[in-house]
Amino acid sequence: MLIKVSNVTKRYGDILALDGLSLEIKKGKIFGLLGVNGAGKSTLLSVLNGLTDIDEGSVEIFGLDLKKEIREIRNISSIVPQNLAFYEKLTVKENLEFFSNVQQASKENFAKAIEINDLSKLLNQEASTLSGGQKRRLNMAIGLLNDPKIIYFDEPTVGIDPKSRNDILDSIRSYKDLGITVVYTSHYMNEIEKICDDVAVIAKGKLIEQGTLKAILQSKSETLEKHFLALTSGSQDV
Repeated sequence: MLIKVSNVTKRYGDILALDGLSLEIKKGKIFGLLGVNGAGKSTLLSVLNGLTDIDEGSVEIFGLDLKKEIREIRNISSIVPQNLAFYEKLTVKENLEFFSNVQQASKENFAKAIEINDLSKLLNQEASTLSGGQKRRLNMAIGLLNDPKIIYFDEPTVGIDPKSRNDILDSIRSYKDLGITVVYTSHYMNEIEKICDDVAVIAKGKLIEQGTLKAILQSKSETLEKHFLALTSGSQDV
């Protein structure tokens, strides 16, 4: 297993964001993480990327202990947040150059990030003038600059049009083709069905179900959306 999460608990004051969560993620797969708002998806991504400490439990990534080898884990992973994380007043190229310098990215990775996210015609355009989908692609390109072995996407298609959404899904498939393991959260069941190999459903910080997408759909004889709603019907937002 590439990632092994064992009995992880994370509290924010009185809020229990992760409640003894355990799951495993295989190398080279696109792993879909499903859950209603407040289920713990974003917290888990933040934990896996070393941005949030855990209160209890353990996490291993490529055999590295998250608590003891956090620097090494950060060097091989990247997160594309739901919020846009670049400078609006800089051009696309200037943003990529800035973050390349911060991450000490190679020229090869710089070019790869542009190509995979279809940004070559937008390099001289100010980021503030980009469409919603184009801004998302710039966000994704920045996440690719450090040549990660694992990349986490936190609902990257929220608030964009269907065509832009499909373009982003195509780019994410290309990430997998590069050998990158992808962990992907989304509210859109059709996205998960299109691109994910394996799926986990979490609710109230706990794992409800995990398996290959194919096996889950075959065993339940229903759409993923109906199955998800049945599993999470008792869940409420935190």
